[in-house]
Amino acid sequence: MAEFRISTDDDRVDLRRMAAALVESQRWARDDVSIWDNRRGEVIVTVDDSLLRKPEADPMHRSRHTPRDVHDACETLRREDPSLRRVDFRFLREETARFFSAGWTVADVLHALGHRPDGAPWPLGPDRQGTDWLRERMRAWRTPDGDIRPSQSQEGAQLRVISRAGLPVDIGLPEDAEVSQRPVASRSAARSAADDARRLIRQNSRTSSDSLAHRDRTSANITRRDGLR
Repeated sequence: MAEFRISTDDDRVDLRRMAAALVESQRWARDDVSIWDNRRGEVIVTVDDSLLRKPEADPMHRSRHTPRDVHDACETLRREDPSLRRVDFRFLREETARFFSAGWTVADVLHALGHRPDGAPWPLGPDRQGTDWLRERMRAWRTPDGDIRPSQSQEGAQLRVISRAGLPVDIGLPEDAEVSQRPVASRSAARSAADDARRLIRQNSRTSSDSLAHRDRTSANITRRDGLR
């Protein structure tokens, strides 16, 4: 149990109210905190130790960015996936490092090792192991341009955001389709919308000479309302 005291020489200050505001600002449950006065005019706040400890993220579902984190993650991968037993550890680390840099978690990589991007499971067997099999599975989770696809957890988070924000009812439909036939966008349409938004964000965040030249060419061909180019 942790304890701290609040005192003041200003009689106009309501110490109990100040303590209650402090507890509320920390989002502590009122039942887990005690506020009481002592004979010296102080307000004493006692807090359960568990509220002061920062909860540790689930190691299977937290991001890995530092070399040490990636090393530990690869050790976990080798323990969890028998097909990686014959893979050189250095190659495993190099093959997965970019995925971890893209925000993937250990659980995401394990999912990718067990499933294709469309959700179908990868085949199992004694010949489905080793370096080539690892490379083939992870290659499937890249785009034709070599970019890292969204992981299972990232895609789920994107779809939840889109769901909360709301989607146009006609998204993903042909122009001549009746909206009443498809009142809700499909998961594939939502995924496509998220991919498009992500590509636009990435394009607008780059500052390479190629992207700047592309922007110059694009802006030079935009026709404005006043007829000027």
